[in-house]
Amino acid sequence: MKKIVLTAAALAFVAVPLAAVAADGIYLKANIGVGMAMDTDIDNIPNAAGSAKMTFDTGFVGTAAVGYDFANPFRVEGEYLWQKNDLDRLSYNNAYGNFNQGDLKTQALMINGYYDIDTGSAWTPFIGAGIGWAKLDLSAAPQLDISDNDDVFAYQFMGGVAYAISDQWSVDVQYRFFGTDDASINGADFDLNSNDLMVGVRYTF
Repeated sequence: MKKIVLTAAALAFVAVPLAAVAADGIYLKANIGVGMAMDTDIDNIPNAAGSAKMTFDTGFVGTAAVGYDFANPFRVEGEYLWQKNDLDRLSYNNAYGNFNQGDLKTQALMINGYYDIDTGSAWTPFIGAGIGWAKLDLSAAPQLDISDNDDVFAYQFMGGVAYAISDQWSVDVQYRFFGTDDASINGADFDLNSNDLMVGVRYTF
């Protein structure tokens, strides 16, 4: 039920900008930052009973987007996301061990909608939401024999503030929460939830 509500909310948010009629321009956008993947349970591990838990090191996240800035306050964009987190610790049946190697790579194609809050100044706070599809690529050998990848539904929520350097250039800082449905890799199931902090630059034509 929770995922249905989140999906409906994100769809509604993304669809609103498409109804706008006045346009401001096409833009290009890039973000870089840190991706703080949250602990995740691993269920249905082959040849094992119970669940395990993976923890991750803080990793890198970057995005590139092409968007359309409607007359305030809406924007809509298509975005490519890439994130990498090294595996840190595995817990299973009250036993703990550190990963000597392994990582989780995430690639996603997202459709995002934003609402810009006009302050009458160069500063513009914004909120946003997006939905799309993500590929989770887990490499966990030799600790876990579940190295593979899967394509899953993804969603995200964003908030931040932009500063207009000129009519065409702006920079921003933002927080986003990125989440996915369960990925199934060699029979084992897990999902990704990540708190990301990023800085970005946008150029409007």
